[in-house]
Amino acid sequence: MTSRAAIGPARHEDHDRWRLLWDAYLVFYESELSPGHADRLWARIHDGSDPIEAMVATVDNAAVGLVHFLPHADTWSGAMACYLQDLYVDEHHRGEGIGEDLIAAVQTRAQERGWAYVYWQTAEDNERARRLYDKLTGGRTRFVLYQLDVEGGP
Repeated sequence: MTSRAAIGPARHEDHDRWRLLWDAYLVFYESELSPGHADRLWARIHDGSDPIEAMVATVDNAAVGLVHFLPHADTWSGAMACYLQDLYVDEHHRGEGIGEDLIAAVQTRAQERGWAYVYWQTAEDNERARRLYDKLTGGRTRFVLYQLDVEGGP
């Protein structure tokens, strides 16, 4: 399904709408980050030396979805890979194809830049999103994610 959303890089003038989506994304995942984190993330997105990129989906000039992604070296392919770290669509616009279009936009960016693949993770209980991801990818990989937090980290 192709949505009626326009997908493009997050522009400085998108800040307020992006911030509403970012805050809603954190609520969705029942997460809180340190004060000022969102402002630092926004600055990193617009810092040409930082690899984080963002795209925003808009419908009728209102931001309704966001995606953050970053390329990194890949030891197995010898090319760059792309980690799609954050994907969020406003709850009132889910089911309209916007999530799929945001992922397709990242995939297009990967093709343009010669990245080997795009990958991401989601919460195991995020069933609605997982149905979309299974449709797009053919199903999850056989790998299990582990994480070690670093003492003194943010």
